[in-house]
Amino acid sequence: MKKTLFVIISINLIKILYSLDNGLGLTPQMGWNSWNKFACNINETLIYNTIDALNKSGLIELGYNYMNLDDCWQISRDENGIIIPDSRFPNGIKPLVDYAHSKGLKFGLYSDGGNFTCQLRPGGYGYEEIDAKTYSEWGVDYLKYDNCFNGGISSKIRYPRMRDALMKQERPIFYSICQWGEEDIPTWGKDVGNSWRTTPDIVDTWKSMLNIIDKNNKWYEYAGPGGWNDPDMLEVGNGGMSYIEYKTHFSLWAISKAPLLIGCDVTKMSNETWEILSNEEVIAVNQDKLGEQGRKIKIIDVNLPKNYNNKLEESYLELVECNKEKNEQKWFIKEDGSISNNNEDLCMEVKTGLKRGDQVFTHKCHKNLKLDISPEAKKQKWIYFPENQTIITEYDYKCLDLYNDENINIGTHECDNDLETQKWEYNEKEHTFQSMGKCLSSAATVEQVEIWAGNLSDGSLAVLLLNRASFDTNVGITWEELTLNYTIASLRDLWKRKYLGEYKDGYTVFLKSHESQLLKVNEYNKSDEGEEEEEGEKEEEKKEEEKKEEEKKEEEKENEEEKDKNIEPDKDNNVLVVSLVIVSLCIVIGIVIFIILYMKFKRKKAEIPEDNRNTEDLNGKLVRNTVDSETQ
Repeated sequence: MKKTLFVIISINLIKILYSLDNGLGLTPQMGWNSWNKFACNINETLIYNTIDALNKSGLIELGYNYMNLDDCWQISRDENGIIIPDSRFPNGIKPLVDYAHSKGLKFGLYSDGGNFTCQLRPGGYGYEEIDAKTYSEWGVDYLKYDNCFNGGISSKIRYPRMRDALMKQERPIFYSICQWGEEDIPTWGKDVGNSWRTTPDIVDTWKSMLNIIDKNNKWYEYAGPGGWNDPDMLEVGNGGMSYIEYKTHFSLWAISKAPLLIGCDVTKMSNETWEILSNEEVIAVNQDKLGEQGRKIKIIDVNLPKNYNNKLEESYLELVECNKEKNEQKWFIKEDGSISNNNEDLCMEVKTGLKRGDQVFTHKCHKNLKLDISPEAKKQKWIYFPENQTIITEYDYKCLDLYNDENINIGTHECDNDLETQKWEYNEKEHTFQSMGKCLSSAATVEQVEIWAGNLSDGSLAVLLLNRASFDTNVGITWEELTLNYTIASLRDLWKRKYLGEYKDGYTVFLKSHESQLLKVNEYNKSDEGEEEEEGEKEEEKKEEEKKEEEKKEEEKENEEEKDKNIEPDKDNNVLVVSLVIVSLCIVIGIVIFIILYMKFKRKKAEIPEDNRNTEDLNGKLVRNTVDSETQ
């Protein structure tokens, strides 16, 4: 094992000697990029808010230190050829760069090695010296250089031009080549850039993510400190995959030493997304100083469980290598207009309203389809034209189309007789639809699980057990298959952050569909027992502390309730006293008012003249004393 490790270290030292010498990229870059979530919908406020979110969330401390602005930040050039930012960045780029630096981040920009960027903004070809100087003066630390509108000029000519311009600047700038894996770039990319794209753009789907990482795996031997294979940015948190699938996505990127560039909105990150992006033990595999890219070492075919097809409501379509023994490649054109898979109760159907446009799956066939003219029924009705080899849906009369080179995302699109992706040759004898030398297939009845592995600098091995199948199954590996020279290994689950114990000869785990388990495998020794016991004790201590905390809270709650009970009578007494005081005050005030009124009345009576007073006769009648007129 030590000899193997020495050889690996020697190879990586040679790689460093012959890679781009700017002192950057000794481990894969980590950070954030605007494209996957926001595309062209970017502005100054968004970037400031994202910088703040990266800072407050703790992601910077975890190593995510590049803040990268992708396409659409630029709009034109001035009379001197200097790039001008879009009006959505009214204060220019430098204040953003300075703000990022003040928060402990490095700042990256996007440009293109052609005449225009992919979004038709000014490209960098022919302006390499001016742009490199401008970026350096702004304080830029990272440049992503795309491949659109390149005029057919070889990448081997265009990309070194920007490398040379960057190397002339006073500040080192990380050079990320986004060339989509053309011209076998991993074989020469280490002399030009710090990382190089090995694939087309990723899409936020399980199928796309696997296709991307499979393409990247091919070039594992060319990655190392100073230069990395780049299978594109992370989609974790963007919503197109499940929590389990995103964990697998992150695990694959980590073990493959791929750049960890967050592509979601970190200002609205869910707890699940944070949990995935912040796992320090998984990040440590990616950032391991040995820099060996983990790779796929074993593929295992697994059969669908018995009667599994009866449980399937739908399955995706794909183009695969033709095999007449495969039932999932057989298609039958029916009189009612449907196209059924393997002449069973699953029909080709358009599925609308999806993020990637209208796609085609197999779905349970509608009954009485021939007489059913509803829009939903029409999604299963097709017209095949042998003369031009097109399959048209009666739903909106679009053509069945394979609209990317990943052999996935089979859907419908406006018909165009010139498009090879809409040509489907039907073989009536074998019941197959062929396009571009491959066969149309529904989900396979035989699926796969995989083992990935890579050496780490401390002599251990990172191992990823992956269930790619659409059903739950066991995944196992033997130590012999990992070429370990020992029979008992100590395993640590990096996602659970706990030791699993020691295992002799091998290990097997039951994984859900699309689930994975990332392990750190060491040769077992007695010190591992102590470590496991210590971790177990810590776990018990933690549980005990949590239990005590719960008991304490419960006790406090009971005391509070008891206190409330004691306080309740006091409250009643207080209410009674206050009521008595108020009543007493009311009585006193009433007496005082009565006395005042009585005194006023008495005083007024005393002021009336004697002659004008009324008197009573002996019979009690009132007699007014007036002067007799006759007397007068």
